[in-house]
Amino acid sequence: MRSHRRFMAVLLIGIAAIVCPMHAHAADSNVVRVFHADSLRAYAGDLAAAYQAAHPGSEVQHEGSGSLDAIRKITDLHRPCDVLITADWRLLTASRPGLGGWAVVFAGNSMGILFTEKSKDAAAISADNWFDILDRPGVRYGHSNPARDPAGYWTLILWRLAENFYRKPGLAKRLAAGCPLSNIRPHNIDLISLLESGDLDYYFGYASDARLGPLKFLSLPPQINLSDVAMRKDYAVVTVKAGGATIAGAPIAYGVTIPNDAPNPSGAMDFVKLILGAQGQAIAAKAGLISYSQPLADDSANRMPATLRALTKPIAGN
Repeated sequence: MRSHRRFMAVLLIGIAAIVCPMHAHAADSNVVRVFHADSLRAYAGDLAAAYQAAHPGSEVQHEGSGSLDAIRKITDLHRPCDVLITADWRLLTASRPGLGGWAVVFAGNSMGILFTEKSKDAAAISADNWFDILDRPGVRYGHSNPARDPAGYWTLILWRLAENFYRKPGLAKRLAAGCPLSNIRPHNIDLISLLESGDLDYYFGYASDARLGPLKFLSLPPQINLSDVAMRKDYAVVTVKAGGATIAGAPIAYGVTIPNDAPNPSGAMDFVKLILGAQGQAIAAKAGLISYSQPLADDSANRMPATLRALTKPIAGN
């Protein structure tokens, strides 16, 4: 009888833990889970360290991937997430399960060409002749998958803009033809190892990628590098197809949101405040991003928390 009572007591405790897992949630109350674009690897690590220093006993679990994959972790896989950061803020404002349709736009970046000293014709490439260098026999270049990573479709948009800017009809098609599928990888940072191994000579990526390895970065004119918010309408004149969607050119601008079912909404709010504050801006600049002193809000659905709305300026008209 006594052993039976002990068995029932253990059974009831186990049932209680499943039905009402309060203790499990309490153990995670100081954890902030962050899904972010792969290009923000160094930035996210520095943010995590700053947050944990300001919140003793806390833990930031940050996980990088392509921006679209980061979104799918929430919408399709239903993984718990407190803060979501993508390399194109527009991805966050589309109607998606689990997301509120709002984004804070806090930093930018620019597209260019990454290479190493050992890349073929590295000493000759410039902002005036890069398209000719890439067209030379034996030169190998790549980019990330446009259906999974914004850097991929930013590349295709850059090629279209370059065709107009340099007055080179057919340039975008020639660049696409010279980049076989074997030179395209799921995520932008997957290409870094191909440069370092010599399997690629060049790839199209972010200026901030140069902070992730012994890489050189070729800056391109602002008319095509997608860095300037003031040129938003100029970038939008071109569109590309990626993953079954039509994507218009736009400034590269990172967006952050808090998913609807964030397990730690209080920690998420504090983390986003860190991103938007002076310390977060300094961390962004250190990571090679274009830091915005005035964060912008894209909140057409009017669902952004009032606390964040007060710290931002509407993106419309900017």
